[in-house]
Amino acid sequence: MTGQDATGMSSADPLASLESGRRAVFAAVADELIPAAHGMPSAGDVVGEARLRFVLNARPDLLELLRAALRPELGDDAATRLATLGRDEPDVLAALQLAVVGGYYTDKDVRERIGYPGQEAMTLQSWKVPDYVEEGLIDAVIARGPVWRDPTTGVQAVAAAEPRTYAERFTETAADTEGGDDGHHGS
Repeated sequence: MTGQDATGMSSADPLASLESGRRAVFAAVADELIPAAHGMPSAGDVVGEARLRFVLNARPDLLELLRAALRPELGDDAATRLATLGRDEPDVLAALQLAVVGGYYTDKDVRERIGYPGQEAMTLQSWKVPDYVEEGLIDAVIARGPVWRDPTTGVQAVAAAEPRTYAERFTETAADTEGGDDGHHGS
């Protein structure tokens, strides 16, 4: 039965269309992606029905891709399945990885074990440069450049002629907005 809850979201169980045999394949793939190590549980142990339901309720767009990733014709060997998807269907692999990682790192026990309390509200003062910027903590990330891959093609992003530090980026931005309406009127 489908319907809507008080928030207007669909109340249908996203796992209803995912047969139990495919959930076992999901657990094997989850263990392959995040095995138990260094006192941490494997993703197969953590991402059960409740965690997977949480992910699919948050990202219903992943359901069809997940069903494709878990289809029987790809066989039961998790490593082979992952290699095949990576070679032939990177977008399907990306959805499968997101479902596993999303379920794993939103688990309360996993977050506690790694010392991550979850998202916390922070008060920012727009007129102050944050400490992490002044300390240069993000310069290495900016200098590294983009590292994401387009999930549909598997091709790594490329950015040409980008500033390599926050200071360079800030200097260019300040020069571009000199005399603009930034609320500081020369002071």
